[in-house]
Amino acid sequence: MPFTAVEIFQVVNDVEHYQEFLPGCQESVVLNETSMTYDAGIEVSAYGVHERIVTRNTPIANQALKLELIEGPFAEFDGNWIFTDYGEGCRVSLELTCEFASRLLNAFSTTLMKRAIEKTVEAFVSEVRRRHGSD
Repeated sequence: MPFTAVEIFQVVNDVEHYQEFLPGCQESVVLNETSMTYDAGIEVSAYGVHERIVTRNTPIANQALKLELIEGPFAEFDGNWIFTDYGEGCRVSLELTCEFASRLLNAFSTTLMKRAIEKTVEAFVSEVRRRHGSD
């Protein structure tokens, strides 16, 4: 992407504004904050399902954002946003491991989760462009 890691990190780390641009996000708030981490609560409604997800987020100096599940519909959830500057832009990757607590949801979730992740990344890209220009 033709933006710096700092510009992209600022958008991804700005949890309190997610509901303004993320599809299906009804509410997003910072619940607790320490010098090293913060807990984020997100209300999501998609495909007729409404869920609350709470994660512990660990920002790493405009380079990464680690996500750990505290509460939500997942048996397993672990993620990392990684931002790498390349002089003319930044490479962004989202590594996400998740498994629903329900076997039925897991059976149908692979395709839906891939599409949801794609839409999420597209929404972040659009928001970075809106905030920092299309370069």
